[in-house]
Amino acid sequence: MKILNLTLWACIFCIGLMSFAQAQRTTEEFRLPEVPVLLTDPAERAAYLAVHYWDYFNFADTTLISRPEITEQAFVDFISILPYTAKVQVAVDTLFRRAMVKKEMLYHFISLADKYLYEPNSPMYNEELHILVLRSLLGNPGLDDWDKERPRYLLEMALKNRPGDVAADFTYRTRDGAMNRLSGIKADYVVLYFNDPDCTDCQRVKEALLSLPVMNEFMKAGRLCLLSVCVEGKTPAWEKAIFPARWIDGYDEGKRLTRVVNGAGFRGRGYNDCRFFARSGNRYRERGKRRVKGSKGFFRQVHNNTDGRQGGVA
Repeated sequence: MKILNLTLWACIFCIGLMSFAQAQRTTEEFRLPEVPVLLTDPAERAAYLAVHYWDYFNFADTTLISRPEITEQAFVDFISILPYTAKVQVAVDTLFRRAMVKKEMLYHFISLADKYLYEPNSPMYNEELHILVLRSLLGNPGLDDWDKERPRYLLEMALKNRPGDVAADFTYRTRDGAMNRLSGIKADYVVLYFNDPDCTDCQRVKEALLSLPVMNEFMKAGRLCLLSVCVEGKTPAWEKAIFPARWIDGYDEGKRLTRVVNGAGFRGRGYNDCRFFARSGNRYRERGKRRVKGSKGFFRQVHNNTDGRQGGVA
């Protein structure tokens, strides 16, 4: 009888533990806000969901930082909603304002934004959304100047060479030792190919450029100029590399395009996409279009304005 009673109590105890664990999991699941039934327009429903998305999230509970199946997944779902609403900035501001409850939580969400919106290899990479995040951080009165230093710099870099803007000028040195400027190139179109001859992905991009018939035709007609810049400077690999005769072949003397800024541990974007010379692998990408996966191989088209200045990035 005693053995039976002990077995019964053990079963009851186990059932109790299972019920408690199940209840705990239920309470820890991310809870979405209920969109009012009166909102029938899809845009209005998306806006409400985006702005109120974090209403039930406990930002004071820092243990949720180590629960990616809750917090990180919720963030991923959140940024997936944002492209469907006009209240993106309000939604982003709401998130980071609420995250200020705990600095650890705030830093966690900043890192998630970097991971999914800023890292070039992220499948959810989105510079436009990341700019809104940076603006939100700079406008947050709860952040001190030290915390705003990095987002301020990243925003400055992100706003350079936007599509339609005049391209920022830079210098490069060619094989004959001459120092030239981007603005000195006169052609209807200019393709910039930032690369490192030691980079495997760069070689693939180079082969792709060589295989484009329309590009070769434009170059023969004098309408297009291709500028290849070795971003690592005058390296032995660059000195041994062979480029087509019609290409302008040079290097970034002093590696100014990829300079380390303020000792912050990340590389700045001195010219447009040099920010992809990050610790994660020195990557470039083509703004607004597909990214060249991997390392530094990158090309971009630049138009000349009627006044002769280098024009908007296509």
